[in-house]
Amino acid sequence: MNLILVGRIFSVLACTLMVCIGYIKHKKHVLWAQNVQFILFSISYACLGGIAAVVGNMVSFLRNLICLKWNLNTPLKIFFIAFQGVFTYITTQNRWIDWLPFLAASLITISLSSKSDLVIKLGCIGSIICFALYDFNLQNWVVFAFDCFSFVTSIIGVYRILKDKNNPSPI
Repeated sequence: MNLILVGRIFSVLACTLMVCIGYIKHKKHVLWAQNVQFILFSISYACLGGIAAVVGNMVSFLRNLICLKWNLNTPLKIFFIAFQGVFTYITTQNRWIDWLPFLAASLITISLSSKSDLVIKLGCIGSIICFALYDFNLQNWVVFAFDCFSFVTSIIGVYRILKDKNNPSPI
């Protein structure tokens, strides 16, 4: 099997997981699932030669590991956002479209310190919209379709969070 085929297989696995994450309501479960997704996407991008995406995914992986153990404080948020900003500046042509993945990661980084599952889910939705615009502009239609599916499942996740908030479990 050649590397491009392996990369595409891991990309589809990561995209499938991305859609499934939309259904998840709780921060801890979202973070663990995202970490698996980041690993799958990193393998995919490594096979396809996208080293910048590998580093970006690994920074997000590290951010999520820290967030699983501690709440992200302001200095950590600034560090992760600044690191991704510098990395984006160094590795891209600095067109507006190149900054959408940075904006997506920043939205998640900012929202992850919230104790509210709703705020975190809304940060994820903002991130999905940024990546959908990015993939649409790149005419990356398969991933764009998965972005759309992920948007829908995330809206369902928001609905489930709001429903649970309005109808708390008797247990």
